[in-house]
Amino acid sequence: MAILKNQEDLQNLRHSCLILMSCFYHLGNMLKPGISAGELDRFAIDFIRKHDAEPSFLGYNGFKYALCTSINSEVVHGLSNDEKIIPDNCIVSLDLGAIYKNMYSDSAKTYIVGTVSEKTKQLVETTEKALFEGIKKIKAGNRTGDLGYAINNVAKKAGFGNVLELGGHGVGYAVHEEPFIQHSGLPGKGVRLFENQVIAVEPMFTMGSGKVDFDDTASDGWTVRTEDNSLSAHSEHTILVTKKGCEVLTDIPLEKLLIL
Repeated sequence: MAILKNQEDLQNLRHSCLILMSCFYHLGNMLKPGISAGELDRFAIDFIRKHDAEPSFLGYNGFKYALCTSINSEVVHGLSNDEKIIPDNCIVSLDLGAIYKNMYSDSAKTYIVGTVSEKTKQLVETTEKALFEGIKKIKAGNRTGDLGYAINNVAKKAGFGNVLELGGHGVGYAVHEEPFIQHSGLPGKGVRLFENQVIAVEPMFTMGSGKVDFDDTASDGWTVRTEDNSLSAHSEHTILVTKKGCEVLTDIPLEKLLIL
């Protein structure tokens, strides 16, 4: 469980998040039909290292990339190689982490590339909305079921599937720490949250059932896809739990980002 030890760690974590979200800004501008996921990955590695940090996913459990690039029915952990070309008229989720002075940040965002249906736009918008509805329930003393219930309620009302076999996690001193945060639950149930704890909340919604297929990962060992081949969206923030609420460390205004 990631409970921050001191103010120096907090400041380093904030800077890790600043580097990460600045990289996301530039990746979002680069994301066009015809670009390869490999080019995006190389940019992310170079950008993060130029700012005295390291990409946290690179080499993690043998993963060969800094960036997870997941297209359409790919939910998470999509490979970022040169063979993967971003098509027109699709949705793409990018998931990336950074380490600055031993402090780990993590975030994900789903982008619309080209023209997609209104239902697809709604999927992307609703997933992000659900993330912030869950964030509203985060404060010391509350439980993971409080935020999970809020997130799942958004999915139900919109008629989208909610991926429950994957979830959020602790972060700060490692890529993944306890607790596992399922994006459903009951108010007052689940693991208690503590002041100065760092967590990553990351709902994944789908156009279909919400069930995912791990068996199909045999081809590359990583990519998780929707079982019914429906579209999927993913949204994630790194969050500091406080006594009265929380601080969304990866929600950074444009004017504060590190621009090239």
